[in-house]
Amino acid sequence: MVLSKNSIKNAIKSRKIKIHPYHEKDLGAVTVDLHLGIEALNPDNGKQIDLSEYHLSLDEFLLANTQEYISLPGNIIARVIPRSSLARLGVLVTFDADLLPPNYSGKPILTFKNLSKKPILLKEGLAVAQIMFEEVDGEVEGYSSRYTHQKPEESKLCEDMT
Repeated sequence: MVLSKNSIKNAIKSRKIKIHPYHEKDLGAVTVDLHLGIEALNPDNGKQIDLSEYHLSLDEFLLANTQEYISLPGNIIARVIPRSSLARLGVLVTFDADLLPPNYSGKPILTFKNLSKKPILLKEGLAVAQIMFEEVDGEVEGYSSRYTHQKPEESKLCEDMT
């Protein structure tokens, strides 16, 4: 079951779902807006990028965090979904694993790819995605990850092949 505005508000108020920073103006009918953090990583060249004001060029691929730190209980999952405003500019956002499992804690990673023929301005604080919460029918234990969920990190998939 997808949580409604009132259910999200109550879960945040009771600290069942933690979002920091959180501003009530970011709460929609079934989502909360997520904002672009300050740092990104270009996994093609390993370059760290400051997103104070950055123009994403044609065909460029970036990994970036949200400003928000999210913490979920054992019976809630979250889906990170792109805002249509960026899609209308030709930018794919969160075309990766968009599911945050129960007991997740961290800053969600966003993926960006510019399909437009023009550079697109990305700026820290820009509302680039939304998070939607769903209730699981029972408690789930044991989420673990090899990523820190604190900053953009390159894929560790190659480690699976060794």
